[in-house]
Amino acid sequence: MLAILLACALSISGSQADTQARDARATAAAKNTSVHRLDPSLPEKSLAKWLREVVGPQAPIAWEVNDCGEQTGNPEADKRRDFPICVEAQVTLQQKSKLSVSVSVGTFKTGVQRDSVEFADAVVIRPDGLTRSIQKLSQAPEAIKSAP
Repeated sequence: MLAILLACALSISGSQADTQARDARATAAAKNTSVHRLDPSLPEKSLAKWLREVVGPQAPIAWEVNDCGEQTGNPEADKRRDFPICVEAQVTLQQKSKLSVSVSVGTFKTGVQRDSVEFADAVVIRPDGLTRSIQKLSQAPEAIKSAP
């Protein structure tokens, strides 16, 4: 019985370690991707550095790995799909608005693909819940300025 419990615990911790390692690779790929690759009108600068310059030194940035909002919630419909891996930077701005920037870095089946990182979406969320979609990453600074 103890051996079975130990095997289960090792299996769970192994899959958690795999997930943590994948998430670390995904986050690193996103942070280190040039914003010029994501939007050719931007300079050759990493997403992490560019974002810090845009939002300022005090704004907290949280990085999260997710499925780009693709799961339906229906396990039967989702079980054979290969969901994208997105890394989302969530920024709380001074005026209490939020900025969310997502980049796709691969899929859950194929893994992180540093050569195929692309802009997924971005949005500014005002304190009253209204949102403004950002079509190109270069539009983020202006969208932040116009947020209340």
